[in-house]
Amino acid sequence: MIRTEYAPAGLAVHHSKLDSEDRIKIEKAFEAGDLGIICCTSTLAVGVNLPCHTVIIKGTVGYDGSKATELSDLDVLQMIGRAGRPQFGNSAKCIILTRSRQVDSYRNMKTSTQVLESRFVYQ
Repeated sequence: MIRTEYAPAGLAVHHSKLDSEDRIKIEKAFEAGDLGIICCTSTLAVGVNLPCHTVIIKGTVGYDGSKATELSDLDVLQMIGRAGRPQFGNSAKCIILTRSRQVDSYRNMKTSTQVLESRFVYQ
């Protein structure tokens, strides 16, 4: 169920445990401009085309079921990719909060010419 007490302030929470009806309501409200902020898990960045002006990645460590691991470059780029689209404006921001030992890695990512490939695995 959507936590409606925050909606008048333009804030919603989006995650994979919401039922699909609530997720769709949040996404449509954001697209319509009724919500200015969505706090979400990485599932929103990967599965839905919701461009925004600013993306804040609050931590670059995820859990693979047994241990904490650094998010892959592709996962981070997917999240960053929500920020900015030419048809919606001419600027965007991404703020990444990470461990101090990872800072250079993310700084290098913004100037990298490394080719990243995506691959679907069919079973």
